[in-house]
Amino acid sequence: MSYSVQNIRNVCLLGHSGSGKTALAESLLYMTGAIDRMGRCADGNTVCDYDPEEVKRQISISAAVAPLDYKGCRINVLDTPGAFDFAGEVMEALRAADAAIIVCSAKDGISVGLEKAWRYCEERNMPRFLYISKTDEDNSDYNQTFEALRARFGKKIAPLVVGSGGEREKGTGIIDVLNKRAYEMQDLKRVEIDVPADKADVIAEFNDALKESVAETSEAFMDKFFSGEDFTYAEMIQGLRQGVRELSLFPVLCGSAVNCMGSLMLMDDIVDLLPNPMEGNYHKATRQDGETEEFVVSPGGVPTAFVFKTISDQYGKYSFVKVLSGTITPDMAMVDARTGASEKLGRLYVMRGKKATEVKELGCGDIGAIGKMERVKTGDTLCDPRKVVALKNLPFAEPCYSVAIVPKTRGQEDKIAQGLNKLNEEDPTFHVTNNAETHQMVISGAGDMQVDVLVSKLKSRFNVDAELKPTRVPYREKIRKTVSKQGRHKKQTGGSGQFGDVWIRFEPDPDSEEMVFAEEVFGGSVPKNFFPAVEKGLR
Repeated sequence: MSYSVQNIRNVCLLGHSGSGKTALAESLLYMTGAIDRMGRCADGNTVCDYDPEEVKRQISISAAVAPLDYKGCRINVLDTPGAFDFAGEVMEALRAADAAIIVCSAKDGISVGLEKAWRYCEERNMPRFLYISKTDEDNSDYNQTFEALRARFGKKIAPLVVGSGGEREKGTGIIDVLNKRAYEMQDLKRVEIDVPADKADVIAEFNDALKESVAETSEAFMDKFFSGEDFTYAEMIQGLRQGVRELSLFPVLCGSAVNCMGSLMLMDDIVDLLPNPMEGNYHKATRQDGETEEFVVSPGGVPTAFVFKTISDQYGKYSFVKVLSGTITPDMAMVDARTGASEKLGRLYVMRGKKATEVKELGCGDIGAIGKMERVKTGDTLCDPRKVVALKNLPFAEPCYSVAIVPKTRGQEDKIAQGLNKLNEEDPTFHVTNNAETHQMVISGAGDMQVDVLVSKLKSRFNVDAELKPTRVPYREKIRKTVSKQGRHKKQTGGSGQFGDVWIRFEPDPDSEEMVFAEEVFGGSVPKNFFPAVEKGLR
């Protein structure tokens, strides 16, 4: 089924490693009937963590797409890794998303991963929700975490829920502040319950705070608020939606992925409050003449798609795209703005974790994958030949950790190089160089975990055993004082012999790092064609 651009929401889950992003995606899939049983990260059977490395390590390593259908809307959930070694995957997901949900655990409060995620969103002016997870676990405290968020990010943090638990008490239910309704989960089904009497004051206080936030979004609302009138539900939603889009409001929700508490409410708010792809981030595009212009996302425009991620496994290569304009169909001829070459699109798929479902078209704003696009790389823009524009490339961080990689069996260097080349299509954040001075193959990435995963993948996918060694440092010495040296060359092999006498003076040059070659030959006694040979010998 194809959705119109107004009914699509592209949301990425961000946060510290272990905060519950993958489990949250799993509970959203389960509550919408996309899957019929809940997987667990510990059991290695979740939709988003399907790679053997993710199953083994029980953490997300790459960004995964999990589309779900809810109330006539398509929500594309992008689950990202929390480990900092895989920040490149987060960059890919941020480019495809129009809004973010920053997940933080009710047990840990504000973590480094949350601060980083917030900074990524600030840099991109991205609307965001904060979702406090694990509220049903021991030692979890929704109120304390909420207060910490308020203290850190200010009054823009707006609570849409109240946990039913007290201080240091795990909550079993959830109270919707906007509708003043309370819910509880019974056997993974949401049941409405009476609002606890002791929570009435808190709900009233939070509801007033929400009204105040809504009043600030427009003059008309402000007048209504000060004259003491109540807002209608539609006005509240309109005000909240505008506040979220203008970044003057960051709603806070909470729940538990294990029993799906809060998942339906989160999806209601995604549909009601988050922007669709046309209202999402503004893109800058570079035309063929080198000028940049604002790129307008429009269903009626000429087809344009951005390749934000590549997967190449034993089943083939998938280029993940977000359609930014028009509609794309299989066998359509498009131009790759990076190479200028014409590419015929392969089959189109909608990916849910590793499961690919073939589709006849991908509409504006939607996320899908194209099969077998051998020459297309991550970061490419596919355009209609009538209008070729290149969108800004993905801002990957420079690698900061280097190790030498060697095969355990001699003579398998080529196999390692081919394997790493293939893995580099999937993960452009690492570089491989052959150091001519130390004769080592050096792999540079974001950290030891990323490199460790690459070594494991070389073994599992390309059947080559590699090990890591420290990189050698090519030490160089500098000339410190002036010295002279004489070199003589004599060779007699019958007939006229060879004789050469060269004096060389070495001097330090404080102004230049490079070698400066100069000669002091008088009267042309040595032909000029010998000079380059002497210089080459010196170098």
